[in-house]
Parts: sequence; structure tokens; C-alpha cells
Amino acid sequence: MRPRNKFDKEIVILNKKVKPVNQKAIDWTLKKIFRHPAFRSKNGMAVCGCCGKSFQSDPKGKQLTCPHCHSMIEFLDGLKRTYKSATYFSTLEIIKDIQVMRTFHIKVSYRKGELLTSLVREVCRNWIDGNGRTSLSGLRRTMGYYLDSFNWDSKIELRETSDVFHHITNTFVYPRYRLIPELKRNGLKDLNMGLHPFDLMKQTLKDSRIETLLKSGNTKVLTHFFEHPNHLNLCWNSYKIALRHGYEINDIQLWCDLIQLLNKCGKDIRSTKYICPFDLQAEHNRWHRRVLRLNEIENRERNLEWERERLEREKEKMERELNRESEYVKNKGCYFDIVIKDKDLEISVLDSISAYLEEGTAMHHCVFSNSYYDKPDSIILSAHYSDGTRIETVEYSLTLHKVIQCRGAHNQNTSLHDRIINLVNSNAHRFIEAQAKTA
Repeated sequence: MRPRNKFDKEIVILNKKVKPVNQKAIDWTLKKIFRHPAFRSKNGMAVCGCCGKSFQSDPKGKQLTCPHCHSMIEFLDGLKRTYKSATYFSTLEIIKDIQVMRTFHIKVSYRKGELLTSLVREVCRNWIDGNGRTSLSGLRRTMGYYLDSFNWDSKIELRETSDVFHHITNTFVYPRYRLIPELKRNGLKDLNMGLHPFDLMKQTLKDSRIETLLKSGNTKVLTHFFEHPNHLNLCWNSYKIALRHGYEINDIQLWCDLIQLLNKCGKDIRSTKYICPFDLQAEHNRWHRRVLRLNEIENRERNLEWERERLEREKEKMERELNRESEYVKNKGCYFDIVIKDKDLEISVLDSISAYLEEGTAMHHCVFSNSYYDKPDSIILSAHYSDGTRIETVEYSLTLHKVIQCRGAHNQNTSLHDRIINLVNSNAHRFIEAQAKTA
């Protein structure tokens, strides 16, 4: 990537001045971070994976200190003879008044009876100056599913900041490091407190609130606000007021939740009446119940509003469809006189759009909502008893001259289903004759 500004151009020059990784940092990583195995057989004879020397051990023990190299080892029982592991670690250096965080990939191989072997390769460098300006240089990534799919033969050059580099730099930092004066001035001392090291350096220089928390020495509060920036933005002023009045916050997570609840209820989150409760848990529960009630009211109002909107849309649709009555009568009016009777059955053509609406509502199907009256090649009939009780709704094709579907209530067939279809099909000539008169 080409340099975009003066800072990037300076980083390109400084990349050439970086020295090889300190061997002490590698030794610290091998000793403090990795799991050290020992290969143990059934008779209790164990071989240390670090120094390769053997010794007699307790067959049931889980871990101990190697009597030869004094490494804390964990036993691997069985016939396994090799063990491999890999991780990332970082070092901090100062090059020409610029802080650089160098991240390395280290791979360790243990083999029974041999000394451990390690392979260390530098992956990326994060640069930051006293004004908070940052830049990233690293290896080129390759296509793949894994985060550490790097081209190990590529050079460390300027790269775009990405989630991959951000993720792998959230790792262990070699504790012997130097910090630029601006970071020391703002209270940063420890980078192995479980927070993202480079993000912590950036926020220390850019956010005065993080600086204040660092200097206060309250690690729990710092960790919570650092990991929950939304809480920091909402609760910061309330937090300062609470401290000013000597209020001790034992559970910062619960207290921030209380401030959120108070804010949702429209209360003054700068008033000690609310933000400094005697019983934090009880107040949290009380305001939580209040928020639940408010949410229920809001949901009911929202549902009512949606229902009103739905009814208005349906009303508008009905009005639009009913206004097309004259067009429907013009196109299908020649079939309105067709009435098919058989003993106690009567089948008649729906002669208006209003009739479609009544039929669809009574039979609980989509003859109106899907605008069957707009279909030019079919006509809809209603099959009912002589007393007007509806049985099924029939769709007759004017091109095929037969029934193409016949549905009862809720689209279910009745016991008269086949009889109705046969009755309409046997009167197909009436539709053909009516159609011929309009031609």
C-alpha cells in the first residue's frame, strides 16, 4: 500500500530500522504462555518435552516441576510421542519517539527425548505517536478460512487496518517494555490487564476519560467502561457525580444497568437521589419492573397503531376495488343471469365486487383479496342451498369451459364437492352461449 500522509512515509522509513526480536521475549513466551508437556508411560517413566530428559514420576500425578530443567510440566499419558502448539505474542519498542507494537507468531514442537524446537515469525507492527496517529505494517494475507493465513515469504509493508490484524494483536505482551512519555504521562503502566493492548494505547492518548480511569487505579471500572463504550458515553457524568459524593460502586455492571433503566424512564441521571441508591440491587429491580411496564404499554400502542394502519389500508383497497364495479359488470355482465339448480342446490354467478367481498368473508378464503374478479378468463360462482347457506365457491374457466377449482369454507372440500363440479360442467353450454352473444 502506498503511503497516504507524512506519518505513513515516516513509517516506511522506520520499518527498515527495526531490529530482530529479543531472544528474552521468546524465552519468556516459551516459559509463561505455552503448556509444557511430558510424555509418560504406564510404568511412570516420564520424558520432559522441554529438555528431553527422562525421570521416574508418580503414575497418577497430573503435573510437577521437571527435576532437570525446572519447567512446570503436564503429563500426557499413552503412546503419544509429539505435541505441537502455536500462539501470538507482542513486544513494545520505541523507534524515533514513536511507539511500535510488534506481533509475532510462534510455533512450538515437542518430541519425546528431544529438546523443544520453536519457529518465530513477525506478522505485523502497529505504530502510534504521541498525538494518537496510527499506522499498520504487516505481511500480506492469502485467501483462506483461517485468520493467520499469511504469505510468510512476503515483506512487512504498509497495510490497511482490518479485523484480522486487530484480532491477532489482542495477545500477550512481553512485560519488559518501554513506553513513550505521552503514554506514561496519561497513566498507562500495565498492558497485560486483559484489554486489547493497542486499543488501550490509542484510547489513553485520545480519550481523557480513559486517562482519568487509569490514574484512578480502579481496574474493574476501567475494564468495564473500556469494553462497554456505550456505558462510558451514557454514565460518565453520573459516575463522576457519584464519586464526588463519596458513593462506593461495588458492582459497576449493575450500576450502569441502573443508569440505563433510569434514562429509559426519563429520570434525571445526574441526581444523587437516583444514582446513589442505598440498596443498588433493589433499586435496579424496581426500575427494571417499571421499564417492563413501559415496554408493555409501548407495545400495545404500537400494535394498535399497526392495526389502525392495516384497517385503513384494507378500507382504501376495498374502496378502490368497489369503484371498479362498472368495469366488472361490463366484462362479466352477460353471465349474471346464469343460475344452475339441482333439487336443493343452487349455483349462481357472483354479480358484483361486493358479492366477492361477502363470499370471501363468509367462506374465509381469498376470492376477494386476490382479485379473482379481475381474471379475464374465468367467472366465479357461489354454490348454496335454497335457503342461502353457502356450500362452496366455484371458479369456471371461460377458455377451457370447465371448473378449474372448487373450494368450501377455509379452502376445504365438502361432501357435495364432486356433485357441484359435475353440475357446473354439465351446464358449460350456457356459458358458451352467453359468451357468443357478446362476440
